[in-house]
Amino acid sequence: MGEFPVGGFWGKALFVDVGTGEQRVEDLDAAAARDFVGGRGLAARYLFDMLPAGADPLSPENPLIFTSGPLSGTTAPGSARAALATKSPQTGLYLFCITGGDLGPAIKRSGFDLIALTGCSDKPVYVEIAGGKAKLRPAGHLWGLDTLSTQEYIREELPRGEVAITCIGPGGENLVPYACLLNERRALGRGGAGAVMGSKKVKAMVVRAGAEIAPVFDPDGFKAAVKKIVKELREHPFTSGPLKLHGSVSTVAVTLNSGIMPADNWRRSARVEDGSGLLGGTLREHFLVKDAPCGDPCPSRCSKVTVVRDGPYAGASTEGPEYETVYALGSSCGVYDLGAVIAADQLCDRYGIDTISVGVTISFAMECFERGLLTLEDTGGIDLRFGNADAMIQLVKDAAFRRGFGAQIALGSKAMAERIGQGSEAFAMHAKGMEVGGYDPRGAKGMALVYGCGNRGGCHHAGGYTVTAELTNPDIDRFADTGKAPITLGSRNRRAAAADSAGTCAFLTIGMQDATLAELIGAATGREIAPAEMYLAGERINALERVINVREGLRAADDTVPGRLMTETVPDGPIAGHVVDFPLMRSELYAASGYDPVTSMPTRETLARLNLEWVTSDPVVANLVDGAGQ
Repeated sequence: MGEFPVGGFWGKALFVDVGTGEQRVEDLDAAAARDFVGGRGLAARYLFDMLPAGADPLSPENPLIFTSGPLSGTTAPGSARAALATKSPQTGLYLFCITGGDLGPAIKRSGFDLIALTGCSDKPVYVEIAGGKAKLRPAGHLWGLDTLSTQEYIREELPRGEVAITCIGPGGENLVPYACLLNERRALGRGGAGAVMGSKKVKAMVVRAGAEIAPVFDPDGFKAAVKKIVKELREHPFTSGPLKLHGSVSTVAVTLNSGIMPADNWRRSARVEDGSGLLGGTLREHFLVKDAPCGDPCPSRCSKVTVVRDGPYAGASTEGPEYETVYALGSSCGVYDLGAVIAADQLCDRYGIDTISVGVTISFAMECFERGLLTLEDTGGIDLRFGNADAMIQLVKDAAFRRGFGAQIALGSKAMAERIGQGSEAFAMHAKGMEVGGYDPRGAKGMALVYGCGNRGGCHHAGGYTVTAELTNPDIDRFADTGKAPITLGSRNRRAAAADSAGTCAFLTIGMQDATLAELIGAATGREIAPAEMYLAGERINALERVINVREGLRAADDTVPGRLMTETVPDGPIAGHVVDFPLMRSELYAASGYDPVTSMPTRETLARLNLEWVTSDPVVANLVDGAGQ
């Protein structure tokens, strides 16, 4: 397995079968820790070995793999990070999730670098990890509780001490395909990991933190690198300005003014005059309780605790909402009242469902209703027109419990469109079954590659994040279809390695220099790493994720965006008249990535360059690389 990295890891992995209670501790794969950095990359490496090809996402064979990175729980800014990997019940493909809060630091202080849950219990349990072992505790009394109550009750019944509780709500229990896990108020949010946990009858995983974290290799060098990064963050115009003041809701002003904030299920762009009620300034002036970090240390404290103080939604409170929630439950549904968005966001967190998927699916249903493809009889009497905030909130509740018309919303937009038909597939706003994030690629074309070719589906950042460069760099034409592969790949690979796998906040890494990030990771692990090697590690992580997906049945034809983006223009505003030439963009990305144009599998040459030849020991992968499985 090779010499283990000296710093930033314990070198131990815990495997727990939640059905039998059997558990084992193994030495962590040193080569995996070295080549895949930690966190997201490490989880993907283990998922490749642990997940049988073609396994049902809700079967006992699908593992839930939790990891920390070498920076997690350290003094590095934004280092309260943990990762999870599994097979998504929403897409049927590879899934990773990232969270802040206490989970990452607790794993880092548990004596393990990786915790994997397998099997399926015949009755509700929760998993307690403490003192180097796991214990299954009964959770029948917790089944049916929301995520906040679940965490409160578990804290009451366990011995006092520092614990991180990651749990599901009714959404996960009812196997909603986009159910999520909550860690305090922080979500492992997309793709249905909560349904995977629900299928195992696991209500929560509780990690009791030990006294020490895995020590870094060079404490003095690490301290010096942290000092440099703190200075960079304080001087960066984003991390010291809009992010600190308004959190991710600061993005609303940018997307409104550039015409790329979707409205009414992407039929048009949100207008500036409509969207003023969703701005970061509105949130801060009327709804803010306090600025909060999702974990210390953090100089930006971008999380905003909010409360609705008056009006029909008075009393609603949440940590957020984030920009994507404001888009999905707000403008995409024709709702421009932050009070309503906060109320819906609170329900999503308590019930444990993804805000983006449920909001975009509701907006799809609204368009179907307005087109006459759904009737009042279909919706159970709900007047599902755009702008009906009460209807939106009601369907959030009903989706989590799969009741009434909410049972249809719980399916997601892809499955709903397949049931409704009549051309609705063209305006179901998903990629690979996952609803897309809130940046219209008709006005920032690189985002089409992010959505269409991202390994976990319609995520707005997992496959890159081009919108910042496209809107701020005068040398980049945001309306050009060609030439977007380099910035997509650069942002994709940087995030995979430096943030999600190393174990720090993706928002904060925007304000960190490549050289300082590499210095920080090197001081933590004891392995010198140059920026180019950091990007190469990110490319390796993304390529392995792609291999897993192709093994699960993904092909190049599945890398696409909603038909609306390729054929319809918005009627007015800054991006009117533009559509996306996605086949051209995809071919450029494949060529730049070294992926086969039919299977979308990395070629043998690409695998060799990335030190991934070993994946061909899997016969399914070998056939696909050789062209036999096309």
